[in-house]
Amino acid sequence: MGRGTFPRGPEGITTGWLADAVGAPVSAFEVEQIGMGVGLLGRMYRLTLSGDASTPSSVVLKMPTLDQRARANIMKPMHFYEREVSFYQEAARAVPVATPKVHFAEFDPATDDFVLVFEDCSDRRMADQIAGCSNADADTAIDAMVALHAHSWAALQASTYPWLPKYCDSPYPQAWGGMFERGWPRAREIFGARMPEPIRDFGDHFERIVQPYLDEISAEPVTFCHGDFRLDNFLFRTKKEHAPMTIVDWPICFRGRGAYDLGYFISQSLTAEDRRANEKRLIDRYTHGLAAHGVEYPRDQLMRDYKRTVAWCFLYPVAVVGSAEIKTERQLQLLQGMLDRSIAAIEDSGALEVLR
Repeated sequence: MGRGTFPRGPEGITTGWLADAVGAPVSAFEVEQIGMGVGLLGRMYRLTLSGDASTPSSVVLKMPTLDQRARANIMKPMHFYEREVSFYQEAARAVPVATPKVHFAEFDPATDDFVLVFEDCSDRRMADQIAGCSNADADTAIDAMVALHAHSWAALQASTYPWLPKYCDSPYPQAWGGMFERGWPRAREIFGARMPEPIRDFGDHFERIVQPYLDEISAEPVTFCHGDFRLDNFLFRTKKEHAPMTIVDWPICFRGRGAYDLGYFISQSLTAEDRRANEKRLIDRYTHGLAAHGVEYPRDQLMRDYKRTVAWCFLYPVAVVGSAEIKTERQLQLLQGMLDRSIAAIEDSGALEVLR
């Protein structure tokens, strides 16, 4: 199959294309859309396949969102689709964490379309980010984060993966800032009553921190960051042969300081109550885990990076509200939860003081 020769929607899938994609005969297939309300910026389908003994019984297919506003305002300027395909083509086998086996990964730069065909991981357990992360799952997630970060700590060069950016470099500060600027009026309108006055003032002046924060989080030593390290992107082991946790959704991966993933995960995936009870323990687990790999992250620098990231994460629900269509009740609940947890973490950590 040549570059760009793939279906642009489920209606374009054929048995011949599927057979080439999975490397096995496919005589028939059925399509079911899945993950609605979980992901915000893509479409997911489960394909049940008929063939012979070598044919997988099912695969999962990922395609771009139909939301043209999100594609134009988020995905294209940030190169998210291209980056996720590049990750599965070049890095998935190298990183020391479990990712779904990919059968097919292709991106069309002319249209910004892509297709990913994965193994079906539905035999693993999904948790619910809205409900929040359990202590046991949080420990598993931190251990996976340690493995990912320690593997590339201070050793990841621009030439290693040319498609893996530092977010301090153009066009990313402009793109991040633009997403917040577009989303903030709508977020203030929809969620303003949930925001204390200092948070509203922070949002009114958020553009001031974009470049300085991205410069600092991109300063050496950097590592391979997932960028969207949250509970909805984890699949947990249910069988002995599984890895403890499989990580999906890699379009936001980048080169940066490890506290980015740490601050994002703890502030977004735990309820405020659970975060307050476990935050120090999880940060200790992260630093001790790195130390076991011979990596030192000085505590004062870690906490500065961590608190600044907690404040930065206020951007995520605001940007999505302004740049994407919210079509399901679960998507709205997820964004409300992300916003509320972000505000609570900012207030608890004194993140705004650190920014000053």
